[in-house]
Amino acid sequence: MTPATTTQPAQETSRLAGGETAPSKRVSNIEVLIPAFNEEVNLPHALRSVVGWADRVFVVDSQSTDKTRQIAERMGATVVVQPWLGYAKQKNWALDNLPMTADWVFILDADESITPELRDELLAIAARPGGQVNEAGFYCNRLTYFMGKPIRHCGYYPSYNLRFFKRGKARYEEREVHEHMEVDGATARLRHIMLHEDRRGLEHFIAKHNRYSTLESRELTRERLLAKTDQAGDLERGIAARRWLKRNVLPRLPLAGVWRFIYMYIFRLGFLDGVTGFRFSLFLASYDFFISLKLAEMRTLQARLDAEGLLVKDAPTGLAQPEGTLAPLAPAELAVRPKAIEDGRALPAETPPSARVAPHIPAPAAPAPTLDWQPHAGPEEAERARVPRRGLMSRLSPTGHWTLSHADLPHTERPPVSVIILAFNEEDNIGPCLDSCAWCDDVHLLDSGSTDRTREIAERWGAKVHVHPFKSFGDQRNWAIDNIRTKHRWQFQLDADERFSPAVVNEMAERITARGSVDGVTAYQNPSMMMFMERWLRHAAEYPVYQVRLFDKEVCRFEDYGHGQREVNPGRTGVMVQPYLHYNFSKGIEEWIDKHNRYSKLEAEQALARRAGGAGAILAGLLSGGTVQRRRVLKSLSYRIPLRTTLIMMYQMVLRLGFLDGAAGWNYVRLRAIYETMISVKMSVLKNQRPGAPLSSDKSEGSDDER
Repeated sequence: MTPATTTQPAQETSRLAGGETAPSKRVSNIEVLIPAFNEEVNLPHALRSVVGWADRVFVVDSQSTDKTRQIAERMGATVVVQPWLGYAKQKNWALDNLPMTADWVFILDADESITPELRDELLAIAARPGGQVNEAGFYCNRLTYFMGKPIRHCGYYPSYNLRFFKRGKARYEEREVHEHMEVDGATARLRHIMLHEDRRGLEHFIAKHNRYSTLESRELTRERLLAKTDQAGDLERGIAARRWLKRNVLPRLPLAGVWRFIYMYIFRLGFLDGVTGFRFSLFLASYDFFISLKLAEMRTLQARLDAEGLLVKDAPTGLAQPEGTLAPLAPAELAVRPKAIEDGRALPAETPPSARVAPHIPAPAAPAPTLDWQPHAGPEEAERARVPRRGLMSRLSPTGHWTLSHADLPHTERPPVSVIILAFNEEDNIGPCLDSCAWCDDVHLLDSGSTDRTREIAERWGAKVHVHPFKSFGDQRNWAIDNIRTKHRWQFQLDADERFSPAVVNEMAERITARGSVDGVTAYQNPSMMMFMERWLRHAAEYPVYQVRLFDKEVCRFEDYGHGQREVNPGRTGVMVQPYLHYNFSKGIEEWIDKHNRYSKLEAEQALARRAGGAGAILAGLLSGGTVQRRRVLKSLSYRIPLRTTLIMMYQMVLRLGFLDGAAGWNYVRLRAIYETMISVKMSVLKNQRPGAPLSSDKSEGSDDER
C-alpha cells in the first residue's frame, strides 16, 4: 500500500461555527475525520464547523489537484494524503491508520457542516464517562440543500446516517457505494441536525450521481452473482429493507425511475418544496433510470465475458472507473484477459494495411439507407455473400465491435477523399473506426493528447498520426484543414465513434471525382444512423439528422456552436442520401451522461445567447437559413415553451414513431429528455446566478446516503 503523507496543523486557533475563536488544544474527547478530493469550495464550511472544539480534525485527501490541502492546513486541520481506495476502504483505512486518541469519532463529509446545537450535543455525550454511555454509535439527521434551497420532504428529511461512534466500535461495510457502518453495540439517534450542501453546482451533482449509479449497478450485479443477502442484524433494518428492494424489486419493475419520482414528489410530499422539490425528485428519479440502463449494459458485457470464459464472479463487474475520472474503463479492463487473446478491436499486427482488400460497394437501389450489398459475382457466390438484414443489424453493435470486415468484399475504385479521424482516449473505438476506412488510401488520426493506446492502434493500422491540444471542436476541425497535408482536396472528418457504411463510400465515389463534386457543391450534409442497445434508432433518434462531414478543404471551414460546431461554407451545400453509422454509446451509458452533462451547459449558454440576439436574428434565421440553420433557431425557440421536455418526449415517441424502436427507442427518448432537462435547469441557473457561481463538475468523496 502506498504510504500516506501527513502534514501537521498550520496554526493553533480556528474559528468556531458561531464565529468565536478557541484554542485547538481544548479537550473534547472527539476527533473528526473528513475524506476529501478537490473540495476547495466546500471544505472551509465543514472545517469552520469543527476546528476549534474537536481535539483534532483529520482531512484524508485523495491527491487533490486544487487547493484542498492548503485550505485544510491553513484552517488548522491535520492533512493526510492517501491515494483513493474506494469509499468504504478509504474511511476504514483512516480508522485503522490515523493516530487517533479520543474516545469518540465523528465522520464528516467535506460538503457537510455541524450546527452549533449538534456540536453541543456531541460534546455533552463525549464528556460523560464511557461506562455511562450504553450506545456504541449514534445516527445523525441531515438536512440536504439542493440548488441553494432546503429539501424538507421528498423522503430526504429526516435522513439518518451513523456518523458518531466510539473509537474501535464501528467500521464501514465493504461496499463500493452507499456504504454504511456496522456497529459493535447499541445505537441511538441524535436530536440535532447537520447540514449537507454541495456548493460546486448542478453539473457536479449530475456527474456524482452518474458515477454513483455505475457503482450501484456494479455492486448490485456482484451481489446477484454471489447470491448475497444482508442480515438485519448487520445493518439498520430500514437500510437493509431499502437494499433488498433495490436488489430484488426495482430491477424487475417497468418504467425505471418513474416510480421513484411518484414516491418522492407525491407520496413523500416533494411538491411542498416547490420548483426545487420537483427538480430534485426528477434528477433522483433519473438516477434510478441510470442504474437500470447500466444493469442491462452489464448483463450484455457479462454475457460476452462468460462466453469467452473470462467472467470472474467475485471481481468488480461492469463499467467501473477509478476515482478522479468520469470516463468508464474499457470492457477489456473488467477482467484479467490472457495476453494471447485478441479483443478484435485493433488491426492484428500480422495483417499490414497493404494486405487489406478494398471493398466493392454497388450503387444504392433507392434513396434509403442501404444495409445490404451484393458483390459482382455469380448468383451462387452472390447469395452466399449476401448479409441478411437481421444478421447485419446484430453485428452493428453499440459496444463498438464492427464485425463486418470490408476485406471480405471484392475490390472497387476508391473515391478521391482523405479521411481525418478526431479522437481522444478512443482505444475501444479507433480499431473498428479504422477498419471501416479500409477503402481509403489516405487516413489521418488527429489526436487531442490521448493517454491510452489510441495512437498506438492507429499507427499499427497504418494511419498517419497528428497531435494537437483540444481547444474546441471548431478549432480542432480547422486545425486539421490548415495543418494536415492530405493526398486529396476533399476530406471526410469522422469521429472515432463513427463508422463508414459501404453504401456511403459508394455514394462518395459517385459524387466526388478528381476534378471535384459532380453536383457543383463545396460541402455535403451527411446523415448518420444512431446505434443504441443493439439496434438502429430509425425513429426515436429522428433520422435523418445531418452534419457537414464531407467537404472541399480549400473552401469550407467551421465555427464553434454550442457543444459542437457548424460549417462556414461560402459555396453551395449539397445533401447526401446514404448514412454513416454513429455509435454514440460505444463507451457506455456513463460516458454518454458525463459528456452530455458537460454539453448541456454549453447548450444552455448558446440558447441564452440566441435570446439576447433578439427577434430580428431569430426571424432572419427562420427565413434565410438552410435546413440546419432553421433547426437551430427552432430549437432555441423551443426553450420558451412550457412543459418543453414532456412535449419533446411525445414528439419523439408518437409523432416520430419512436415506439416502433421498442425498448431501445423508449430508453433513448428518456435519456434525451434528461439531457433537455439539464439544459433547461442550467439555463435557469445561469440567468439567476451571481457572477462566479459554479456550474462545473469536480469529484468528491462520501457516498453513504443510501437513497
